[in-house]
Amino acid sequence: MAKKQWDKEWNENTKMAKALRRITKRKGVKTGPKLYNEIPGRDMVAKIVQLRTGHCGLNHYLHRFGKRNSPYCECGMGKETVEHYLLECRKYKDQRKKMIKDIGKGRLNIERLLGQPQMIKHTVEFIKSTKRLEL
Repeated sequence: MAKKQWDKEWNENTKMAKALRRITKRKGVKTGPKLYNEIPGRDMVAKIVQLRTGHCGLNHYLHRFGKRNSPYCECGMGKETVEHYLLECRKYKDQRKKMIKDIGKGRLNIERLLGQPQMIKHTVEFIKSTKRLEL
């Protein structure tokens, strides 16, 4: 009964964890131990959790707490969200090209990059190469 109630609240809530809910609904996405046990290193697991929830060192999140003056990215092309950072930011065009070469352009989406263990290793390489988020 408690699981049914939790599932109902999780699926119907529109304010909290919107991005994570979108990631976990995608076919082929793993969650919990099925996902995190396949990621080597505690630091990598922590960074992926932060990106999946949006609670990370990007301006959009930090601005909410007064840690940044603006939620916008330095590239000037929008708010610095997880999606912007991984998929759009012009500052990391070269790093993204390498990621696309490794995984394929059609496979470049948040759900895969943060939900499939075989893709997460490329996400971690991207993060390391941008030096934007400490890992």
